[in-house]
Amino acid sequence: MRVGIRIDCAVCGKQKCPVGRSAPLESYLCDWECDGYRLAPFVGSLWPGESEVDFGFPVGPDGTKEVSP
Repeated sequence: MRVGIRIDCAVCGKQKCPVGRSAPLESYLCDWECDGYRLAPFVGSLWPGESEVDFGFPVGPDGTKEVSP
């Protein structure tokens, strides 16, 4: 099972928002408007601590770690 991990942007230093996920407007996150969002380290689809089981879809290795169920 994969679980999301925190990924920080190498350009702005903020935590990257997961790909395709919405965040509150008042949140202080890196998103697609930052030049570093699409650069390494790469973010995945999960929020930190969220599992692919919670998400409901399989996810890739970007922005995740493998854990025992």
